[in-house]
Amino acid sequence: MENARNIAFKDFGKRDGMTTGQVADVFTKVADTYDEVWTTRNHRGHIYVAEGVADYFQADVMGFVRILDVGAGTGMLAEQLWTRGFRQIDGLDPSTGMMTEAMKKGVYTDYYLEFMDGHTIGKLATDSYDGLVAAAAFNTGLLPCAALLEMARLVKPGGLICFGIPHACFTDVKEYNNRLEPLMQRMELDGMWKLLDKKHHDDFYDNANPGNVFRYIVHASDVDVKYYVEKLCHAC
Repeated sequence: MENARNIAFKDFGKRDGMTTGQVADVFTKVADTYDEVWTTRNHRGHIYVAEGVADYFQADVMGFVRILDVGAGTGMLAEQLWTRGFRQIDGLDPSTGMMTEAMKKGVYTDYYLEFMDGHTIGKLATDSYDGLVAAAAFNTGLLPCAALLEMARLVKPGGLICFGIPHACFTDVKEYNNRLEPLMQRMELDGMWKLLDKKHHDDFYDNANPGNVFRYIVHASDVDVKYYVEKLCHAC
């Protein structure tokens, strides 16, 4: 258990090289203490993402907006969305333990045991959602760069994609170094989405660890995944 706790909450680098199943198993082992640990460490990334989403949608439509929470975990972000008036929230995460804890909260309509790695998730149709969110999901062993492509596919044109990323992840995470930000920019240049804004925060967790919350408006959900994956490979 202690090893799983270190990998989940402290030594993120140990997830490098682990399979998706192994990472999911780590989080299953710590699922019953996940909220307690991050609350103690003053995790705020999910709060900032929820604020960004609530600021985009009008209050009178929040109850009808369909949102997908990627890397949903125990539902900490969904709880924040719920308190702000959103009611149609689905979760997506590969950990059975996290799903068990999340579904106790009554904030999800559906919860999909899936890992978003760029492959087409057959259970979810193109343009299924008005919004997509991710908090604490961009880190070693979690969402790969190619996840952005599936995110864009799932959100309707005009819909919102909102996610938070600590600054250090862009350079410290091998998967993202010189790859994630260029992909975000390339997707914008190609007309797939448009950056609405990027909001800086000094304290994603531990009262430190600065990062940004990105808000993108989707323009086109017809994604040529092969093209972008090849671009990513060339950037390795």
